Amino acid sequence: MTEVRWGKLRRDEIGAAAAAGATLLLPTGAVEQHGPHLPLDTDIVDANAVAERAARLLTDPPALVLPPIWWGLSPYWLSFPGTLTLRPETMLALVSDIGASAAHHGFQRVAIVNGHGGNAGLVGVAATQLAEHGLRAVALSYWDLLGEDLGRIAPGDAGHIGHAGQTETSIQLYLQPERVREPLPGPEGCADLTARMAEPFARVGYAPPDPAREAPLGVYGAAAAARPEIGKELIALAAERLAEFIRRFVAAST
Repeated sequence: MTEVRWGKLRRDEIGAAAAAGATLLLPTGAVEQHGPHLPLDTDIVDANAVAERAARLLTDPPALVLPPIWWGLSPYWLSFPGTLTLRPETMLALVSDIGASAAHHGFQRVAIVNGHGGNAGLVGVAATQLAEHGLRAVALSYWDLLGEDLGRIAPGDAGHIGHAGQTETSIQLYLQPERVREPLPGPEGCADLTARMAEPFARVGYAPPDPAREAPLGVYGAAAAARPEIGKELIALAAERLAEFIRRFVAAST
């Protein structure tokens, strides 16, 4: 199957994919501010790109990419124009309803491919709830697939996904450069992730951003160090590793 996007397929093609044991990939993200230089759809564009590229690498059994869930849990960005946020119960219900529909059509496996840090805990709960529909489900954030390579490829964000910093800005320069505003913001008004990640327990737990105190520009990371070739490498590697992850997930759940 050359087309992997659920919404672009006809009903007979969906039925054939279910019969072939296809795994469904559900991208989740956010519509929220990403500094003065990136578009609001950054997170979901990233997650969807990784999911679609991974699905094209999966053939036996195949994978389909469900229509993405654009919005996520983003209340801490509401102080900036444009942010749209869901209540946790709204997002959980949305994932559950999509899963119930997929299960009704005969699909057995779903992988939630997340692109927004604020969703990370929530999509884990959503995957757990999908079991109520008889689905084997897993949830992950695409940057977790990169491991230490994230810091090697985008050192300006110190191995962290950041927010509108070197990592996300590089990916946007690769995926939709026409929507990136130049000049890119410098360090003033941005959170320095190199310093933050060097602190004790910096990688333990999750603390929602506090931009008024930490990053008045709404940027966490070294945006000015972004390059499109960095974004290209990150997306390609994340897609390859997601495809391998799905192969192992299928083997373990068959």
